[in-house]
Amino acid sequence: MFPLRRLHWLIGALIFLTLLTNAFVAFWNISRLVRNEELVESTYETKSQIEQIVSFTKDIETGQRGFILTADESYLDPFRRAQMQISPALKGLEILTSDPQQRTTLPLLRRSVDAHLATAKQAIQLRRTQGGRAAIRFVRQGKDKRQMDDIRILADKMKGRADELLTLHTGESDASAQDAFRTFWIATGANVLFLGLIAWLFIRTMRQNNRLQRTVRDLKRSEDLRESLTEMMVHDLRTPLTTLLGPLELLEEEVAGPLGQSQKEIIGMSVTSGGRLLNMVNGILDISKLEAGELRLSCTTFNVLTVIQTACHQAKHFTDTTTAPVATEVPDGLRIYADHDIIERILINLLSNALKFTPPTGNIKVRVGQADGHLLVEVEDSGEGIPTEDFERIFDKFGQVESRKGGHNMSTGLGLTFCKLAVEAHGGSIGVRSELGSGSTFWFEIPLLSESRTLEWEAHSSVHDWTI
Repeated sequence: MFPLRRLHWLIGALIFLTLLTNAFVAFWNISRLVRNEELVESTYETKSQIEQIVSFTKDIETGQRGFILTADESYLDPFRRAQMQISPALKGLEILTSDPQQRTTLPLLRRSVDAHLATAKQAIQLRRTQGGRAAIRFVRQGKDKRQMDDIRILADKMKGRADELLTLHTGESDASAQDAFRTFWIATGANVLFLGLIAWLFIRTMRQNNRLQRTVRDLKRSEDLRESLTEMMVHDLRTPLTTLLGPLELLEEEVAGPLGQSQKEIIGMSVTSGGRLLNMVNGILDISKLEAGELRLSCTTFNVLTVIQTACHQAKHFTDTTTAPVATEVPDGLRIYADHDIIERILINLLSNALKFTPPTGNIKVRVGQADGHLLVEVEDSGEGIPTEDFERIFDKFGQVESRKGGHNMSTGLGLTFCKLAVEAHGGSIGVRSELGSGSTFWFEIPLLSESRTLEWEAHSSVHDWTI
């Protein structure tokens, strides 16, 4: 069964082809009708012209006989008019005639008419010069009668052919009209069929849309339930976690008395793991608030170098194993107006990922600069890199990319989502550049804003380069 979209295209193509075919057939039928009408009109004009020529020859004969019998010049008036008009009439007939048979007969008719006119002139001249008896003897020879008979025969032949052409063109016109009628009904039937198909497709599409809408509503309801359940669980987890971490931190600081080495290690791991879990809980809550637009930024002016140093130490504190060194290139004295805690957490998340996926022999570099009125921060590592097709997915909630080595995930699925939402809440943007086997560079930029909407710099701005 065709997919719905492909079926739409198929029916659309059929409709287009049907309309195109109907238009072509209608144009062809109309062209035939117009051409046949023109031919019929031309044929009638041809018949009329032939009859007019025959009438002129009769006028020539009548005028000649009247003058011979009476010698009265007034009897020659029809002769003179016919003599003047017959030549243009023959030229007009030649223009009108397009049928090959008629064009073959036309020269014979012209010669017969010219001969008849010449005979009449000769008889008239004999009457004037030798008298009536000489002219009558000339007429009694029958030459003008034979010529007149030839003219009638040729004229009848041309008119007969014209009648045949009229019958032919009329039949073609009738056939064209019938074809047009049939085409109309075929087109009407096709249009009704296509209207039925379109209605069927519309109903089917509406049903599919309704099913999709129900599915979307169900998915949204499930998502809302999941979000509500997650938020409720996170809220319920944060209080006991805080309660647990407080005494553990006191024990770690040996407030209740000295601890053995193994006890210190166990409590240290517990505090570290509890801190990670608490950070994850806080991250989920903050992501929910950012998505709902409920997290308010507490912006202050602070030193960028200080927050980067703090983030580096925090990121290393959350890592159990030996990590790669972190080098920084930060303009000394650079101060910005933003939410200090959120910027610090963005840096901790980016640095934690870099430390996690960079071998101890590798290197990590944090660079800070400005471009186009924005503060630009880059965290570059020498890890294994990220596939290009996963660039967008890693910033989605729970969007994880599997490592090629060891099968572990390239992110927790929440840290980068928090970074994206937090950066966008500051009016900035975040992204990544990476090639497999060549490491990754995560970057973000936020507007260079302060309380006075300008960047605050201290008196000096040398680059501070240090390694931890």
